[in-house]
Amino acid sequence: MPIFQVIDLATMKEENKFYFYRDLENLQREPHEIHVQFEDHLLVSEEVYSRHILCSHCVRYRRLCFPLESAPSDVDVDSFIDVYKECPCAFDRTHGSSMAMLFTCHVGYGRTTLGMVMGSLVLAHHNGFNSIVSKSQRKSSGEENTCTAIQRLLSLIPDGQNIKHQVDAVIDLCGELYHLHGEISAAKHLLEGTTFDQKVDGKNAQEMLYKRCCHFLQRYLFLICFNSYLTEQFSQRFLKPFSKWKRQHPEIVRLLHNVHHPNFHAPMDLILTDRQFMVADVYIGLDVMSSQMDVRVPNFRKLNLKGFSVYGMAQPARDGVTKISNYLLSKKQGHSFVVLVNLRNDVAVECDGKTYSVRDSTLLDEPVIHPGLSKEELEEKEETLTKIIKTNKILTYNELSAEPVEQEFSSVLTPSELADTQKLQTLDMQYYRVPLQYDTTPTEQDFDDLMTVIRKHGFSEEYERNKTAIVYYCRTGKSRTTLALAVTGLVMCHLRGFPKGSNIGEQERVSCPNAQYTKGDFMIVQKLVRILPNGQQVKREVDFVLDECFETMSPMHFHIREVIFVTYNKIIKAKSEAEKQQLRRQSLDALERYIYLILFNMYLRYDKKIKWQRSFSQWMREVAVNAGVFELLDNLAFYDFEKVPTLFKTMNERWSNRSQPIPFAGEFK
Repeated sequence: MPIFQVIDLATMKEENKFYFYRDLENLQREPHEIHVQFEDHLLVSEEVYSRHILCSHCVRYRRLCFPLESAPSDVDVDSFIDVYKECPCAFDRTHGSSMAMLFTCHVGYGRTTLGMVMGSLVLAHHNGFNSIVSKSQRKSSGEENTCTAIQRLLSLIPDGQNIKHQVDAVIDLCGELYHLHGEISAAKHLLEGTTFDQKVDGKNAQEMLYKRCCHFLQRYLFLICFNSYLTEQFSQRFLKPFSKWKRQHPEIVRLLHNVHHPNFHAPMDLILTDRQFMVADVYIGLDVMSSQMDVRVPNFRKLNLKGFSVYGMAQPARDGVTKISNYLLSKKQGHSFVVLVNLRNDVAVECDGKTYSVRDSTLLDEPVIHPGLSKEELEEKEETLTKIIKTNKILTYNELSAEPVEQEFSSVLTPSELADTQKLQTLDMQYYRVPLQYDTTPTEQDFDDLMTVIRKHGFSEEYERNKTAIVYYCRTGKSRTTLALAVTGLVMCHLRGFPKGSNIGEQERVSCPNAQYTKGDFMIVQKLVRILPNGQQVKREVDFVLDECFETMSPMHFHIREVIFVTYNKIIKAKSEAEKQQLRRQSLDALERYIYLILFNMYLRYDKKIKWQRSFSQWMREVAVNAGVFELLDNLAFYDFEKVPTLFKTMNERWSNRSQPIPFAGEFK
């Protein structure tokens, strides 16, 4: 509270008294009173320390606003490093003096200990870790946190195990009052001991404890990242601030802000309770391409580029897979091999000729997604689910507008088994799974995974002779399928050459309101285009492929570029602030996805001479970073319409809390 507000409170009555509490647990002698009339009678903490600094030139003071439980902000970490750099002996081991750091917070527990760990890590890089590690071996309890997020982080940073070992050693030495591993374990045990409907002070206990576990885990992951940053940058005297270093590692940003999904390790038998249900994938109005009658699959279509055998569709059932395979391998189509690529990152099964996905009772409109899970882990969940369905009666929704019905199924197949069944009839077929997140920007690794499939089949002589057909599908055949079509189309165009219509002066004129935004000519896109070599042509090629993806589609379908402005325009008619925020985020997601396609096309042009031996992820780290691409992504906004950008302009905010708003279930690990 500012001083003037305190004085206003104190002078509301003639006695000029201000009341405060020293002990909130023992209120018998509380509150205390203090007489205050002038500003001189009160000092804020910054004034106390600043006056001391004036008399002592070797003291520095900085206020770092650490959160109660989660990781500190990048701004505060940069500020902490700046204070350290001011010390004369910061990098000189031969300097006669040494540095001491003192951290304080409200009660001297969590935030103080976090500061102590950070300070100790910095000083350990100055003095060496030998003494710290040797002391830790005597004090450590040996308890290890082996959460999935920790293992993923260690795989992303160089020498991850050693970096983690150093952090654990420092945590042990600073953990006399507050030990982060102990806090994580205690919160985890409390969480797993609560029930779904348990309340504390009117709030859901499980939800509170789940958030607490996520915050503690995020703090621990931050410390590992911070130590990795110190390992790289200490010898370079912190040429890069922590915020810039983190921006240039987008995979770390995503992981730090999405440390756990509430259903990450949920048991599949929740469908036997009222917590989760099986819901049919097909719904009224899904088939906007009117292909269901012909090939038994909604939204089946071909990329509209002559000689490019790339197709997309919604989730097929057994008869759909058969119909599509027979259609593509017929003499009329002339293909001799079919590649089926599943893009779903949720658990789906086919039951008696109809596909279903698992939905949470609180969010029946969307399948329960599993971001970060590999195709093997998803298929393992699907195999477990099939065993449960085969031996139980299951409550299913065939239409969300109707009540669920209890059903028994005689035949239950996973998507992988569905493809294997078809292979018995069609030997010339291959099945892949590349899990993509629904309606968000794909990661660099997602592009690499798609590229792996394309390289294996799209570069072959069979494909060159138009014999191999690549078919992508997701649940609806819209967002993720269209992205895969666009990515494949770009790669194929670089292999065979771009057709007429992709070069300057060859585009059709667009005559409609706000045409420049329909064409993707936003200020932030133009800024990117100007920093890329031949950037306007790079964008034209992306636009050409996107337009060819949609030339035969109905207006209701999904156009990756045009949906940006369409979504942003909906903000005007939004009925609540929450809806406005959701639309702002969705429109920026669409804009970012478009920008990533432009960057991917730049990569295809740049590395074509070496036949793309380097991955897109590697190219982004080694080449795009030097052009300031990540600085642009960290300032993403609709500057054409907004004087003040939204919070979602930063990578941290835009990529954070991507979990679905569903209750926690299962184990926290």
